[in-house]
Amino acid sequence: MKRSELLTVHSLTWLFAGNVVGLLLASLLLFPGLGALLEPFSYGRLIPVHFNLQLYGWCSLPLIGLLFEVYLPRSGTGRLPRLAIGIWSGSLLFGAISWAVGHSSGKLFLEWSGLARGFLAANLAFLGLVLAVSFTRQVLSRRTPGLGGPLGAFAKWTLIAKGVLLAGLLAVPALMYWAAGPSVYPPINPDSGGATGGSLLGSTLGIVAIIFICPLAVGMKPADGGRAAVWTAAALALHFAWFGVLDHGDRSHHEIVQILSLASLAIWIPLLTRHLRRFAWPEESRRWLAALCAWSGLLLATGLVAFLPGVLERWKFTNALVAHAHVAMAGLVTCFSVIILNQVNRGTPLGSLFAGRPAFYLWHAGCLVLVVSLLVLGTIEGTHPGIMFRFGSTVAMLYAVRWLGGAMMALASYRWLAAALEVSRPKTAIRPTGPAGEPCPQV
Repeated sequence: MKRSELLTVHSLTWLFAGNVVGLLLASLLLFPGLGALLEPFSYGRLIPVHFNLQLYGWCSLPLIGLLFEVYLPRSGTGRLPRLAIGIWSGSLLFGAISWAVGHSSGKLFLEWSGLARGFLAANLAFLGLVLAVSFTRQVLSRRTPGLGGPLGAFAKWTLIAKGVLLAGLLAVPALMYWAAGPSVYPPINPDSGGATGGSLLGSTLGIVAIIFICPLAVGMKPADGGRAAVWTAAALALHFAWFGVLDHGDRSHHEIVQILSLASLAIWIPLLTRHLRRFAWPEESRRWLAALCAWSGLLLATGLVAFLPGVLERWKFTNALVAHAHVAMAGLVTCFSVIILNQVNRGTPLGSLFAGRPAFYLWHAGCLVLVVSLLVLGTIEGTHPGIMFRFGSTVAMLYAVRWLGGAMMALASYRWLAAALEVSRPKTAIRPTGPAGEPCPQV
């Protein structure tokens, strides 16, 4: 199996597994009595399994594919990339087992503890080693595209940028191991009562930077030769500079500077839209690009509204913030992951995997149903907190709608995974006629 096929199958496997666990959690909320049948795998133990299968599986593996596109040629890299993918999934499987049996650091999205923490660091270190070996070989053999041609100066600066980025990536294993430690970055941050406008600005700008770099990293050329991209990059640098000068201590969401800092992210909806439209995207990615822009707008709107004084006090720690998280992960990040997978599979049978309409609309409709039900429930919950303990008909109905949305998303992910496995399965029969590679079924 080619590395792009293996990457896609592993990514979709974790997406489907994460959705199944999420559907199980939604079932436990709807029918709490089911928890007795799952002991000792309680709701609290399954929550980090759901979170991290999505974050370190579905959201991370496509980014690894993006790194492969940047640092590794499509041929001549041997088995190391495929081994790196296998080690990544192996460490995630070990982590899922450890969370399910109750071993966790207690820190959201950094629940790695004990042996799982060491496996994560070793996994990241091996991936960095694979990228470093390939990059070093390219530099020594001067096989980097364009290094000696008419665009030699630009290519050299690109090479320098890749080297700087790689140096940063090589520091990630140690940093992740350190951050997951019990004495660092405690579950309750003593320096802040919660997320501030500045902290939300910084994390979102990181996502903006990844989306900005994505088409350039996979070798796509902008229609204007990159002039507009330079100005967009300068605007992004200025925005990061503004983030750097903000006070990142215990700041209140009642401060106008914090509110305006978060609201300033609105400029990136038109800027990123114009940036992405300058590239000649394949047909199968255009629908996902439109969805990415739509979910980005909804993410900004719900994030800004949730941060406003009077709203945050009611929505904080309610299902409304769960809805906002699903807009980010199931909406925006999923679109971005699909676009990356489309690029790494271009020219292969899996290149049309996500081009079909049924699974596309099933996923996004399910996500919208889930988000709306949670927003309504969170609003009611913030106004009448006791309603969650009484578990009346209103709560039951909204949880049932949420379950339906999750089931629609799980079905869409199953269709993608089944189609990917069908196309990637080794063919034993020899066909006398027909093309060498058949397109993937559109689902």
